[in-house]
Amino acid sequence: MLQVVGAVLALLAPTLVQGFPGSPLKARTLKGLDDLNESYDYVIIGGGTAGLTIGDRLSESGEYNASDPRDNRGSRQYNITSVPQPGLNGRRVPLGMGFCVGGSSAINGMAVMRGTKADYSIWAELGQEDSTWDWEGMLPYYRKAIHFVPPDEGFAEDYNVTYDIEAAWGQYEDTNVYASYPGGMNPGIKTIYEAMKTVPGVEFPRDGHAGSHGVFWYPVSVDPETNQRSYSRTGHWEGLERSNYDLMTGSRVNRILIDEENSVYGVQIVAKGTNDSRTVLVSEEAILSAGTIHTPQVLQLSGIGPAEFLESLDIEVKVDLPGVGANFQDHPIGPNIAFRWGEAPPTPESTSNYRSGGPGGGQGLVAFLSLPVAAPEEYEAIAERYESLDLAEYAAEDTREEVLAGYDAQRNLYVREMRRTGLSFMNYIVGGGPGASPINLHITSRGTIRLNATDLEADPVVDYRALSNPTDVDLMVAYLEFFRRFFTTGELGQWNATEVRPGEGEDLEAFVRAGYNPQGWHPVGTAAKMRRELGGVVDDELRVYGVDGLRVADASIMPTLIGGTTQLTVYAIAEKVADMIMETW
Repeated sequence: MLQVVGAVLALLAPTLVQGFPGSPLKARTLKGLDDLNESYDYVIIGGGTAGLTIGDRLSESGEYNASDPRDNRGSRQYNITSVPQPGLNGRRVPLGMGFCVGGSSAINGMAVMRGTKADYSIWAELGQEDSTWDWEGMLPYYRKAIHFVPPDEGFAEDYNVTYDIEAAWGQYEDTNVYASYPGGMNPGIKTIYEAMKTVPGVEFPRDGHAGSHGVFWYPVSVDPETNQRSYSRTGHWEGLERSNYDLMTGSRVNRILIDEENSVYGVQIVAKGTNDSRTVLVSEEAILSAGTIHTPQVLQLSGIGPAEFLESLDIEVKVDLPGVGANFQDHPIGPNIAFRWGEAPPTPESTSNYRSGGPGGGQGLVAFLSLPVAAPEEYEAIAERYESLDLAEYAAEDTREEVLAGYDAQRNLYVREMRRTGLSFMNYIVGGGPGASPINLHITSRGTIRLNATDLEADPVVDYRALSNPTDVDLMVAYLEFFRRFFTTGELGQWNATEVRPGEGEDLEAFVRAGYNPQGWHPVGTAAKMRRELGGVVDDELRVYGVDGLRVADASIMPTLIGGTTQLTVYAIAEKVADMIMETW
């Protein structure tokens, strides 16, 4: 009989376990190295959004055991700050990542979104022949990943909330992570909603989760019965009555052990606050789900990464994979451009008596716009400039040719989509007032995650390389100019809005560099699912190139960002790889 252990690096403080006395953990929680078995068939390194999902699915047959060693620092978030960013006038940027059971699904903004069909076509084109990571290959796992609960009929009618369960959603009884519409709304949103109807090219899909974007309502990950956050801990860990599934706290996995034939045979687990360590043997596979920042760290510590960098740190090279820690991306949030109404629009009436509250607000209205819609006069020039760049000039100095080839392949696909309307480039979370902080959904700069040369066991060195590619400045300036037009002309022009930040005529590039935040809580890309000759780290089965018995399953495998928040996609990735693993049994 196989046993599954989840050796989890997404770390947990014991006080957090005690924080849910009404929902005791039924599966076994281990506290020390001596509690571990000597050998397991499967080790899951990471207990966040992906790791707990995979552990639940692999153990639900009742034939498997899971145990998750975790570090313990007494916080729900990591304390990591980037290196100074030259493109941001030398600013350092703090990262927001979950540091507890459930990972970032325990602390995020709970918005449930996904990309367009074009997003996943890009993934497939960067992958292997006959890739199953296109829209059709992902949709079944989006359905399985989350249980959709429609909105109250009165609220839906009042705010024009539409959805399409058949085209987009699942309602599986064994899926206990929920998407719902729990909160009240600012009626002023209706004014913006109506104004968006007059913008040329803007679509209003029945459901923005069915493969096309525009202006639509998104649900949030809230359990409609409790009105509390629904996340991987509540959906894939709490209440599990399985003697075959263990979770370990107060420790971390820092190395995957690989033999002379490049097969995984174990993991090294270190107890919190000590030098005590233990090796746990792995007979089938290790699944690395430590997240976009720590997955490349574990790989590099294990001898998997760019050979010249590892050799400089006296780490034995097991596999030369230059893409490990490269291709780092996030959704940057632009500076807030703000206006003041000359005459305030009348507040629309709201007929729905919808409950308010919830753990972090309710559902929201979002506008996802393609580049020809957001920048109708500039999109062709932006695409041409981007197409003409020598990307080596804007990448990290030691970027290898394979990685540059991957960046070039991504650039070619982005240039194509910049001239089309199927891929969303700008995201606007609609509020009720005159102002916006545009989000760039597809950045062109690429950062790095590297081991800390002065302390290999410390958190890695994070470099966003924010705005290193000038195309990102072009895009953000174009988005800000869109809002200058939107709030002062057209349907909203009658309210005589005045720009108060940065101010009419102010230089937008300087405004961008002063207020641009490259950290949008959606880091991806550092162990990318791409062809190896493009700097890829994993294949289409999420197996690490050159290693037997090792897969990666978290946001780090996304080769490019999607148009939307990433939590639902991480759940879908976990569901998909769990099926891949079980198909080998």
